[in-house]
Amino acid sequence: MAGICMMSAMNVSAQSEKKSAVQISFFPPMSTHGTDAAQYTNVFSFNILAGVSKNETAFTFGSLANIIGNNSNGLQFAGLYNGVGNEGRGILFSGLLNMVGNSYRGLQFAGLSNMTNRMNGMQFAGLTNLAGDVNGFQFAGLLNAAKNVSGAQFVGLANAAGDVSGFQFAGLMNIAKNVSSVQFAGLINIAKNVSGLQFAGLINIAKSVSGLQFAGLINVAESSNCPVGLINLIRNGEKSVSLTYSEIGSTIVAFRSGGKYTYGIVGLGYNFKTKGKAMVSTGGLGAHINCTPWLRINNELSCETVGSFSNSKTTTFRTGYALMPAFKAGKRFEIFAGPTVNYLQTDDLNNANMFPGNSLWEDWSVSKLQQVYIGYQFGVQFIL
Repeated sequence: MAGICMMSAMNVSAQSEKKSAVQISFFPPMSTHGTDAAQYTNVFSFNILAGVSKNETAFTFGSLANIIGNNSNGLQFAGLYNGVGNEGRGILFSGLLNMVGNSYRGLQFAGLSNMTNRMNGMQFAGLTNLAGDVNGFQFAGLLNAAKNVSGAQFVGLANAAGDVSGFQFAGLMNIAKNVSSVQFAGLINIAKNVSGLQFAGLINIAKSVSGLQFAGLINVAESSNCPVGLINLIRNGEKSVSLTYSEIGSTIVAFRSGGKYTYGIVGLGYNFKTKGKAMVSTGGLGAHINCTPWLRINNELSCETVGSFSNSKTTTFRTGYALMPAFKAGKRFEIFAGPTVNYLQTDDLNNANMFPGNSLWEDWSVSKLQQVYIGYQFGVQFIL
């Protein structure tokens, strides 16, 4: 009796499985399969406006929409919308929107948006890509959003993801929970844990960084040994206020901040040798070579301006490298001094007395003074 029931069920299933080489549809249910179109598996479908089917195995064309209840294979091309209820493999191309209920392997291209639960391959969208898990590549004009990414996200505005094992590139912002590789943003990166590189034009924010943070202005983290930025607010790092003097007569109060190995410098001061406006501003990057608990060697690259920002004719500019052994005096104070190699330039001939007598190279004219020379810098800093 059980065998008879099983054979009957298999027979009904075979009868319900409807296949067709070609479907032609104007608009559901006006098609060659009529009201049963949603039950058919088609090799080719030509939908003058829109069409529905159960499965598509090779090629589907819809000037407006293709609606596939279960699975798709091959190429699906729609003027506005492709919808796949379960899984797909191949290429989805639509002028507006692609939606896949479960997973897709291949290429999705939409003028507006792609939406998929699991994506293996590439998503291209003029506006947004939305996915659960991505193993491959997302490219969008505005937003990429995914739960987990193993591959790359490229976007004009913002990427958002949970775990990223690969590469995030955004014109404005990247947001992720855990990053194992690279975050690159024109403005800001935000992540919880980073193992790799954060690179931002303005700000990086993270909890724990095992790797390198590089920002045009500010790095923020609880722990980061290698932040590279003018200001580095690292909870477990080092921050100090210093007072320095150099051979051109600049006395500067600077804020140094960073991690175990790298740090940033911003400062303001006064120059005692220039004539006229003597305000000094400086910015730079440094690296520690840690020798003993009381001795380390500081390496610094810095740029310094003396005079007015608004008038380049009254501004003196210096850039250089300093190699300075630093000695700790107790837990909070540090004394440092050492030689520097500098390039000094001014368009104000009244500042000629700022230029040292020794030089490695110089070029003096009636409109500009330039010199490369060896100088010095010394100072003291209080570690906060």
